[in-house]
Amino acid sequence: MAESEVVQPKRFPTNLLPMKYWENRKCYYIPNAQEFLNKVHDVEVYDDDVWLVSLPKCGTTWMQELLWLVLNNYDFEAAKSEHLEKRSPFMEFHYIIHKDLKGAFKAIETTNRPRLIKSHLCLALLPAQIWNKKTKVIYVSRNPKDAFVSEYHFFRHMGFFSAHITLEEYLNNRMESECSSEQFDNMTEYYALRSEPWLYYTSYERMKTDLRSVIQDVCQFLNKPIDEETMQQMLKHLSFEEMKKNPTTNHLWEIEQARKMNQVPLEDFNFCRKGKVSGYKEEISTALAMKLDKWVQDKMKRYNTTMEDLLLLN
Repeated sequence: MAESEVVQPKRFPTNLLPMKYWENRKCYYIPNAQEFLNKVHDVEVYDDDVWLVSLPKCGTTWMQELLWLVLNNYDFEAAKSEHLEKRSPFMEFHYIIHKDLKGAFKAIETTNRPRLIKSHLCLALLPAQIWNKKTKVIYVSRNPKDAFVSEYHFFRHMGFFSAHITLEEYLNNRMESECSSEQFDNMTEYYALRSEPWLYYTSYERMKTDLRSVIQDVCQFLNKPIDEETMQQMLKHLSFEEMKKNPTTNHLWEIEQARKMNQVPLEDFNFCRKGKVSGYKEEISTALAMKLDKWVQDKMKRYNTTMEDLLLLN
């Protein structure tokens, strides 16, 4: 399993959540990345930026394609002609793969405006100008149990841990790791800010249940009109079946680089794998599913909300 360590934010966003909250907040990231994170803190942010934030395997790619189309006048042909990660860069990707500080931000610096930038960083580790300028941010949450199973298959394929580690071992490691609270801290921070006019908070589960409403919400949030004909095109283009067979939304470019870095032979892999809500139950034993359920319930006791609230199921 990929390692994480405690990192120190250069400054906390006390204008968003009080210092009392941040006093006990531990942030985690890959080892030896403090200098990179300090540079992230100082990244220039533009007023017309749109930042897409989530934890891995929480519907980020799905929302990313949706947002790119809305921001680019629903240009479906352009979307089909270039990898999504080239059209909308993942800010941390270059550093994760190459550990190169000099070129770490080239992708976001050279992207045409308005920029759509993806990040998996927690609130305190994002560029400080986002907190101060109140740049548009979209956050997508997902049931951790589904996210963990999905990330197991993805990270294993990318070569970030041994192919011999079983799904059961991975999930047990996830539950027992020092950073096991990060999934919950991350979601609850953005959920607490969901009424802010610069933040749109949604969930993978809501996108699966009512994608039309999410598209309408996003268009309103970004002040981009959409007619019924375009809506029908969006619903088709963003369907799981279309996303799965679309080579530009399956992260082929990123996967190739990651597997080369990890010295893992290239092989066929669908980034869009199952696309189900509660699909984790199909892949693990009843006993492990019950253990995961209890783990989530125990973790949620320290928060003044429920998992159903975080997933917008209530």
